[in-house]
Amino acid sequence: MLHMEQDNFSISKQIKTYVERKPYIIEAIEQDIVNYSALSREICKEINIKNTNTAKAALIRIGEKQRKIKRRTEQKAIDILRDANFSVKNKIATLHHYSFVEINTIAYSKTPSGYLFFLEENNAKKSTFKNIEYGFAIIQIKSSRKIENTPGVIAFILSALASEGINVSHVMGCREDTFIVVKEHDAPIAFKILAQRMRI
Repeated sequence: MLHMEQDNFSISKQIKTYVERKPYIIEAIEQDIVNYSALSREICKEINIKNTNTAKAALIRIGEKQRKIKRRTEQKAIDILRDANFSVKNKIATLHHYSFVEINTIAYSKTPSGYLFFLEENNAKKSTFKNIEYGFAIIQIKSSRKIENTPGVIAFILSALASEGINVSHVMGCREDTFIVVKEHDAPIAFKILAQRMRI
């Protein structure tokens, strides 16, 4: 009996390690869209395990645990975002420059390849810089300082937008200020999606 328990524990551990290396399986398990019997057979075949029933039981336990974690994480993110103030600023241009420049910006970020500046289109048109792109909007989220110690808030936002086909061009965060940069034509839809998700 002890030997069997040890074998089952070993199989469970192997299944857990395998799943952790496959983010798409974790995602499917979290969404509860998995045929556990079929998945356990495939995994057992791949890592040479004979006991598919133990593998299936391990997958079901992993699924239950992952869904609980996801629900808790999402709820914390929603709680923070519900208390936050959202605003949208359109007619935004982006300027990429290899060094810092004195220009009237809304925000900027430093990357290994230089600086990315976000400025109002009117200011961009008055400048002499060439590497300017137009047609963006910024969704500004002013939240509590709790966001700094709450994992999953930005992931929740990005996942919500991506699920509706909204591409996020850039994300910037500093303490309680978060900036989400999207194409201008996507901004109203993005704002609506986030408002709906926070009512869940």
